[in-house]
Amino acid sequence: MGKETVELIKEEKTIKKFIKSNKTICILINEQGKVYYSNTDLVTAHKYLESIRIFDYLHISDTVSYDVKDCNITVNKIILDEVYYYLILIQQQENIFKYAYKDLLTGLYNRNYWEHFLSDIQYYRLPKKLTLIIIDVDNLKQINDNKGHLFGDRAIQIVGQAIRKSIRKSDIGVRYGGDEFFILLESTKMSVAKKVVNRIRVNISKKGKKENIHIRISAGIACYDCIKSIGDMIKMADKNLYKQKRAKNLKKDKIVKN
Repeated sequence: MGKETVELIKEEKTIKKFIKSNKTICILINEQGKVYYSNTDLVTAHKYLESIRIFDYLHISDTVSYDVKDCNITVNKIILDEVYYYLILIQQQENIFKYAYKDLLTGLYNRNYWEHFLSDIQYYRLPKKLTLIIIDVDNLKQINDNKGHLFGDRAIQIVGQAIRKSIRKSDIGVRYGGDEFFILLESTKMSVAKKVVNRIRVNISKKGKKENIHIRISAGIACYDCIKSIGDMIKMADKNLYKQKRAKNLKKDKIVKN
C-alpha cells in the first residue's frame, strides 16, 4: 500500500468522522475553489464558503483555525494523489456565540466580539473601502434621572434595534459599551454612511415617540479608501463624534442666551 493511498484512507476516515456530527459542515475543495466533497448539498456548500470568505484565506501552508460570526472554521491543507486540497470544517457555535459575542439587551455584537475581531484581524481580508460610524446617546443620563434606569435600558435597546434595522447583514453593528455603538460598513462612501445614520435617527425617533422616550444621538464617521489601521479610524470617528457634540452644545448655549 503506497504512502498516498494511506494518506487518502486517513483523510476519508477524517471526513466520515465529521459527517456523523450534525453540527459540523465538511467541505473539500481544490486550490481553484472547486468543491470535490461536501456533507451538505452543493448549493449550501457554496453559500457556506461565500459567507466565511474562504477564498480570502487559501494562502495557508498547513492548518488554520478562526471564527467568523457564529462559526468556528478549521482549514487543513492536504495532499491527495499528489494534488493539494483544502479540507474545511465549519462548526456552529450558536450557544457559545450567543453569550460570548452577543449583547443580550440589543442583539448586536458586544465589545468582546469587537476585541476578538481586532485581535484576529489578520484572518479578515478587509475591503479597501470601509466606513466606521460611532454613535453615542446624548441624553442617557437625563433619561435615567428623570424616568429611571429601566427606561434608560429601553433607550439603549431602541438604539440597538434601530441600528440592526438600518444596516445590511454584511455590516457589523456593535454595542461597544454603555451608550456607545460601533458600526463597520463595507465598501461605502461618506454619503452612504450619512444615509445610514439618518435611517437610524428616523427609526429611533419613530420608536421613541411610540414609547414616550425622547432619545438624542450624536454620530462620528470615518471613511478610508485604503485601510492601514482600524485604530486610526476609531480615533477619527471619535473626533468627529465629539465635534458634533460640541456643535450641539454651542447651539444650546446660543438658544439659552437669546
